[in-house]
Amino acid sequence: MFVYLSGSHRGKTEVFSSERITIGTDASNDIKFNTNEDPNTSNFHAEINLKECDYLLSDKGSSKGTLVNHRLVREIALKDGDLIEFGAGGPKVRFRVKMDEGDVCKPWSEILEDSLGIALTSQKGRFTTATGFFKHLLWEVYTQTSHHIKLRIFIALIAFSAIVVTYFYIQNIKLTTTVEKVRILELERSIAENIIRKYTNGVCLIQGVFSYYDEETGEPLFMMGQKRGMNEYTGTGFLVSPDGFIITNRHIAEPWWEFEAFPDAKLDPRIKPKFDIFRAFFPGIKEPFPLTVEAVSTEVDVAVLRIDTRGKKIPVHELDTTGKGAVVGEPILLLGYPAGIKAIFAKMDPELARQFINMPFIPLVEELSNFGFIKPLSTQGHLSDIMYNRIVYDAQTTVGGSGGPIFNKKGQVIGINYGIFPGFRGSNFGVPIYYALELLKSVSVNVKDKK
Repeated sequence: MFVYLSGSHRGKTEVFSSERITIGTDASNDIKFNTNEDPNTSNFHAEINLKECDYLLSDKGSSKGTLVNHRLVREIALKDGDLIEFGAGGPKVRFRVKMDEGDVCKPWSEILEDSLGIALTSQKGRFTTATGFFKHLLWEVYTQTSHHIKLRIFIALIAFSAIVVTYFYIQNIKLTTTVEKVRILELERSIAENIIRKYTNGVCLIQGVFSYYDEETGEPLFMMGQKRGMNEYTGTGFLVSPDGFIITNRHIAEPWWEFEAFPDAKLDPRIKPKFDIFRAFFPGIKEPFPLTVEAVSTEVDVAVLRIDTRGKKIPVHELDTTGKGAVVGEPILLLGYPAGIKAIFAKMDPELARQFINMPFIPLVEELSNFGFIKPLSTQGHLSDIMYNRIVYDAQTTVGGSGGPIFNKKGQVIGINYGIFPGFRGSNFGVPIYYALELLKSVSVNVKDKK
């Protein structure tokens, strides 16, 4: 057996069973070196003959000589493990005597020495050197060890492989979990971006001013020179139909509704509330839209309003009509005008805000719209509970955000924001969208009947 440590056959191993082996660069030799890569090797450099159980190496008059274990020789009996060099500076070969496979046991020191020698002569970089070392090491172990050693190595490799596979399997699970968390975060972020970009201009700021009137005379009630009970407020609504239908809360459409619900707070039956101003401001549109109340729910805090869109292109919201769009634990996004005018001032440059702050409420909102400051705020959270008449979530809001749309991760409206839990920001409330769908059906029927 010949293990080529350098030269044109470096890294290879050849096994011969003949009694005579010729070596040189001529094509007729048993071991044929390359003339260009091994210029120190002659055409007919040497030969090895088996004589009486000895392998005799004879130099055939080569120009650079033959070296065995770094010594120049003419003829020598080779021993297992001898290092042969065909020509000074020429290819180096490890000579092995391969007996019956079960009897072969090459010392580990020589296995490592030969494998390392081949690797170090590589000119192809560190990675190739390391690969060549382990490749030749495995070949040496396979051809130069007995059966029981091979078995032990095989078992050790199986155990090592199992450990490696287990390790990478665990790491893959951890990596997959991390990637999934990142994917969910990225998905939630992209969903929020898409919803905000698509529906922001379809969420309106509702401005309301109402007073109390004497039903018999139709005159407003005055107290100390001012209309009695004059109230100013803002809320949120969103467009759900090209016909101009807007969904909001009942307490935005009828702000006196909650007072009338309590017997002790009931007004004199002759005194009736009436809107002085009731209109909607949409982002990107300077002029307000007068609002009319089409229907209010007697069960929950939902109402349907209507505007004349005047041909303006306003985004129409997609509603969840399946009843399955609200899922506990999933992310939600809320759009609206929480804190009303105060929140708009907070976003403005302080110097600019001073120019508006002392303006009366009615013209103030008009000016804010003219300057393009009316835009809804967005908050995100997760749906924590679903009941038959309300949904609970942790997306933050406050007064002024009532009537805003609650979106699921598909960009569908699943509810209408209507209430906050005082003293605890972690729970806010919305009305499930199917109440608004029922109200819209009744309104649509009435509109068709009028036509």
